[in-house]
Order: sequence, then structure tokens, then C-alpha cells
Amino acid sequence: MFKKLLLAVAVLPFAVQAADLPSYPFIHTAGEGFVMLAPDLGEIDFDLSAYDPDPAVATALVAERAGQVRALLEGVEASADIHNMRKELRKGEPAAEAYDIRSAVHIVVNDLGKWRDIMQALLAMPNVDHLSTSFGRKDRLQAERELTAAAVQDAQRRADAMAAGIGKKVGAVSAMSSGQLRNLTHAVGLMPGDLYPRNRSVNVPPADKDWLAIDTLRWSQTVDVIFRIK
Repeated sequence: MFKKLLLAVAVLPFAVQAADLPSYPFIHTAGEGFVMLAPDLGEIDFDLSAYDPDPAVATALVAERAGQVRALLEGVEASADIHNMRKELRKGEPAAEAYDIRSAVHIVVNDLGKWRDIMQALLAMPNVDHLSTSFGRKDRLQAERELTAAAVQDAQRRADAMAAGIGKKVGAVSAMSSGQLRNLTHAVGLMPGDLYPRNRSVNVPPADKDWLAIDTLRWSQTVDVIFRIK
């Protein structure tokens, strides 16, 4: 009796998995759409950071730099969000508590013809810390739709080839799911971030990063499809 119970418990996971599978003959394939695009917008994230024994002096300096950032973008197709002014305990100050005054800055540049001038000015500006950049497209949703359609066509092609190998044909689609839009440049570590989806945590950029360069977008969209077999 005990052996029969053990056997039933061992077989149970496989029975559950089989119950989740379609009851009809099917082919499961994955398809991928891939595109390389020139970006038409860029994002810049950084902190304005200052220290002074008098916190009021440091706060005033951060506010002054924030004004300089806003002035830099006047007359340019760009917007700046400067927020979250805060105190952070300085490291390596064992004698007494000392604090940096920080404010987070997020800039969206809609005219990449101005990208080089903006970046040069920021790189020369004191009190700029934790700098990162990324690029995207204003028509991202349309690009994602086109990539999804290409991925579905790729899955159909793969399914047709598999069915032909057993002398069958592919029938109707019975299930489909898609993954997130991926930036392959980011995935292999050549780009600090991606707009879609965007991770706002600041990564350490490579030492040889060219801050003035505009990176080509390499986007990938995947789908999983279940086809009936005729």
C-alpha cells in the first residue's frame, strides 16, 4: 500500500502537466522580430550634489546648479524634471556626521541635434554626479506593433516547417503570448539603459563611454504561439 502511495505521488506532477496541455494535436513555436532604428529622443539622468559644513550653503549651491540646468535648456526641445532634494550621509567622515545635499534631475531631449551641446555643457558643469543616458523613439508603440507582427510571422514560418517535416499542415492559432520589448544593446551591456521599460536605478557606465555619441536602437520582440495541427 505504501509503495502504491509513493508511486501515485511521484506520478501526480506529470499528470497535472498533461492536464494543462491541449487535448488536440498542436505545435508550439516561438517567433522573434528584430529591428535597428535611429533614436529620435534621448534621456539624461543625474544628481546635483554639493557639500558644505553649513547645509544651507550646499542647498543654495544645488539650487543654483538647478537654475543653470533650466537655463541650458531654454529655447531647446527638451524638458527637465528636478526633484527629490535630500540629505545623504557622506562616507568616510568618522569624526562627525556630514551630509551631501542632492537633487535628482531627469532630462528628455526631443531634438537630438542639440544632444552634443547639452551633454558637453553638463559634462563641464560642477556638482553633476551619477550621470546616465538612454535613447528611444517617439513612435515606440507603432514600432512595437510592427515587431510583434514580424514575430508572429516568424513563429508561423517555424510552425509550417515543423508541420511539413511530419507531412502535416498548420491549422488555426489556439493560444499566443508575447514578452516585453527588449533592447538588445542593453542586454549585452553596451548601453546604460532603455526607455521601455525604463529602470531608473543608475548603473556604473563603462570607463570608455562616449557621452556625446547617439546609440542605435536594437529592439527585439518575441512571441510564443500554439497552432493546431491539421
